Amino acid sequence: MSRIPKRSRSSLIVLAMVTIFVLLLSSCLKRGQSPGAETSMKTAKQSESMMEKSALNHAVSKAMTEETGKELQDQKTDGVDKQKEIALQASRDHEALFAENRYPSAAICGTCHPKHYKEWSVSSHSYAQLSPVYMSLNSEINELTSGTDGDFCLRCHSPIGANLGESPFISNLKRHPTSREGITCVVCHRLTKSYNKRSGRLALEEGDILQPVYGPTGNEELARVLKNTDKYRVVTEEGKPGRKIHREARKFASISDPIFCGTCHDVTLFNGFRLEEAFSEYRLSPAAKKGVTCQDCHMGKVEGIPSGYHEGPAAVVGGVPTRKRKITSHIFAGPDYSVVHPGIFPHNSEAQEMATLEEWLQFDHKAGWGTDEFEDNVPGNAKFPARWASVDDRYDAREILNHQFERLEWVREKRLEVLRNGYQMGDVVTQQSDLDGIRFKVKVQNLTDGHNVPTGFTGERLVWLYVKVTDGSGKVIFESGDLDPNMDVRDHESAFVHSGDVPLDTQLFDLRSRFVVQNIRGTVRERIIPIPYPIITIPFVRPSIQSLVFSGEPTTERVHRKGIEPLGSRWAKYKIKGKALTGKGTYKAEIELKAAMAPANLIGAIQKRGFDYGMSAREVVDGVAAGHEVLYKKEITFNVTE
Repeated sequence: MSRIPKRSRSSLIVLAMVTIFVLLLSSCLKRGQSPGAETSMKTAKQSESMMEKSALNHAVSKAMTEETGKELQDQKTDGVDKQKEIALQASRDHEALFAENRYPSAAICGTCHPKHYKEWSVSSHSYAQLSPVYMSLNSEINELTSGTDGDFCLRCHSPIGANLGESPFISNLKRHPTSREGITCVVCHRLTKSYNKRSGRLALEEGDILQPVYGPTGNEELARVLKNTDKYRVVTEEGKPGRKIHREARKFASISDPIFCGTCHDVTLFNGFRLEEAFSEYRLSPAAKKGVTCQDCHMGKVEGIPSGYHEGPAAVVGGVPTRKRKITSHIFAGPDYSVVHPGIFPHNSEAQEMATLEEWLQFDHKAGWGTDEFEDNVPGNAKFPARWASVDDRYDAREILNHQFERLEWVREKRLEVLRNGYQMGDVVTQQSDLDGIRFKVKVQNLTDGHNVPTGFTGERLVWLYVKVTDGSGKVIFESGDLDPNMDVRDHESAFVHSGDVPLDTQLFDLRSRFVVQNIRGTVRERIIPIPYPIITIPFVRPSIQSLVFSGEPTTERVHRKGIEPLGSRWAKYKIKGKALTGKGTYKAEIELKAAMAPANLIGAIQKRGFDYGMSAREVVDGVAAGHEVLYKKEITFNVTE
């Protein structure tokens, strides 16, 4: 919970005590208990549920914020009644938000599994549903298919939301809290069946935190903990005060098998269109032949390579660690990164306690709110949203965001780790260097033996070479892989290339796949979103009426893959004509292998759907561009003498 503002501290402490007493009294009356009995159980009750604590903290915080700057003597009976109603309403709001016990939140799991929660909370899995790019792409695909794609994407991005029957089109601000968590704890640890390549639609076991969970080792250690409840301070009975944990941990061997990952990481649409094939690539890979699993590379000590596993306690229960064992990483680093407000992501229980998602969106961290530089120069008549009217609350929020920025930088390093373990820029070979021109080639390698690079949604993964050649004076005589004003490479999908404002980059080396769709007359063309564009029919997705045994994909659309197979390589070839040279001398080439989670043209293609959290297309594009990374960089010189 945020600290109590310095101003009117004494009055607010009294007010907080009054508010807490009102809440406790209300709870006592509801349960038919005396205030004395309820008071004696206070400590145990506070540890019983993280969500209850969140509700109480939010209620107190909101009540204190409303009374900032008021003197205690002004709080008459009607004022106290008003604050009581505010506190009780805040409590009711949170109870409504977290009362759903069918699918417990990761924040509850984090009480006893802090390491796993820390890693997961900033992972691609936890960002899967929050992504505004995914949300708008899903809406655009449904628009283009007359709604027939339905909740197909939601099934993997938010299995909880799919099981709850949520609409795939509502804002994340309106979703159930656990649904917003994407691939949250119970998505994997309440799964009881092996579904193979299912493209989502997973039947999860429902139940509160007391119900069994499923993992790789079984019940032995949990049974030992439950035999020592005094030491670990836990309970497994409904209605009993204390820290509640699962009654049983059941062994589910499939959770350690690659097919478990293939449930979502091989995506085939109803009509047979194979959108993602990460698991299929793995099944035919050298890694699979050797018995190296997805988990070995993506849940080990080092992101992207088989590096063994850490050892340590799987849980810290009541402050007491459980016995050491093999523990897996839950960072799941990948090419995606957040473009949303840092008060929303990474997942953070302190941030959730301090403000709602809507309130965090009102906090202008880019303007410097909560920093000395900003706060020392705020005009006396400055207006702030009600939640952030207090300068102390703005400072508290800034402290939380500073921690969020540290976590985002930490996972950025993990993202670079997995990308650099997957790609390599190899030799640069000069083939010609004279007054007739310069020719050279650059080798790009796939270092992993587990799947292609890029993999997954390859039509979205931008991996390219940036090459700039300058003469002895520094004049640029050749450039490829540079960006247009929209932050797109200059390919056929660049709006500026289409308009003639910038030339097509004819020597671009780019590993991003292209979607190819069938036109009305049977010819094909590239499209940013893989939905055919008929003139006289209404498009919709349906099971194919033709056998796909030999073709593997429907005739209407396909993925033209440009990636590199496991342990394979590609050569990027460049040619500079003699007329582009400025004479004899030394020329220098700067070469960078770069990566981004998505091209800007994708944002342009889906922008008419709007973006969640009220973001503009420009904000989203800028966020995507801010995540462009240089994986490797080299320089080479050419001596042109004749």
